[in-house]
Amino acid sequence: MKFVRPAFRTLTLASICLGALALASCSNPTGGALRRDTNGNLVPTLEERDPAGTLYANTLAKADGGDCSPETLSTLTCFAYRGHGYEGAQTSLGQCLLRDKKNEVGVLWLKRAADAGWPDAQKALAHIYLEGKIAQQNNVEAATWNALYVRNPSLLSLGVRPEGNVTDELRALLSTEERAAAERRFSAWAPKYWQPSDKLSAETAATCRVRMKSRGPDMDAVNSMLKSNNGGDTY
Repeated sequence: MKFVRPAFRTLTLASICLGALALASCSNPTGGALRRDTNGNLVPTLEERDPAGTLYANTLAKADGGDCSPETLSTLTCFAYRGHGYEGAQTSLGQCLLRDKKNEVGVLWLKRAADAGWPDAQKALAHIYLEGKIAQQNNVEAATWNALYVRNPSLLSLGVRPEGNVTDELRALLSTEERAAAERRFSAWAPKYWQPSDKLSAETAATCRVRMKSRGPDMDAVNSMLKSNNGGDTY
């Protein structure tokens, strides 16, 4: 006796296969066909694998390129308010605010990142206190931040050679007393990690919140079902 296969299973399998075919023929939303590996499997983009990390990197790149638009500032602020681990956003936010002539709050954000040990923020503060244009000129302050920057363990571990122009200028400017004071401050320094005590507006807080994109059909499951279907399951 031959049993009739239930109709709903055929429909379900057909739906999955149609979904798989649609996925295989679709294009990348950013343009161009989706990339496949040597086995023909779809390869997710970096944005699909890590959308939040991509947004973070892209926003910092925009700020570094001089884009300090309200949208960029809002996203930087959102990331900066996450505290420790987002010192890059705090540094970029500080630099953008300085470009917008908001010196006091710009230096504040740089200090938050520099206190946590972020080398770019430490370098920026060394320049600021040496030049005396954005904040009051202070040789000891400049020398302290410069020492923290040029001896920063994260740079040394990566083999990055720090810039030496501030060091050269300070060598000619510092008195014996100023040099000793900066060295004492350097020796006593310990990282401090800023955490926000206030909340962002809902609008700003939403700018760095990323939703995961919906995934297509599970190709492994589709292939498994197709193999099972071809394996003699007619009775």
